[in-house]
Amino acid sequence: MIQRIQTVYILLFCIVIFAASFSPFATISTLENSTYTLLPTGWESQSSLAEFNTYPFFTSYLVSISFAILMLVNYKKRVKQLRYGKLCYFFTLLSFVVMFLEFNNALEIIKSENISTVLYSYGMYLLIACLPIMFLANRSIKKDDKLVKSLDRLR
Repeated sequence: MIQRIQTVYILLFCIVIFAASFSPFATISTLENSTYTLLPTGWESQSSLAEFNTYPFFTSYLVSISFAILMLVNYKKRVKQLRYGKLCYFFTLLSFVVMFLEFNNALEIIKSENISTVLYSYGMYLLIACLPIMFLANRSIKKDDKLVKSLDRLR
């Protein structure tokens, strides 16, 4: 299990997405000295958040981590590993898109307050970095499955 490269990719994916679940996604600063920060747990601000949706985005992170752990546990069943990898890829991409759309909706709401700076934090880049890592893991699993099938044909 540990000698296969996809295990290293999956472990790296778990570490990166776990770090992303504790880091802010983006920050909006206004001219009135109020800051709005989008975290995986929802919006955080100095002012009232009555008009914002405070959906906890970290649930999709937890689902992605759980599918990655299932991939590690099912190392002998490559078809299940590929299925879990695709689901993991899907939930990571879904969480990125939902957080990005939520941030853009907040920009439209805050537009009346004269936005001074919009900063995407390292949480967004960690989510983006998870996608190629999971792609490489799935690619290695497919390669391993192809190798095993070719050896079965030789027998």
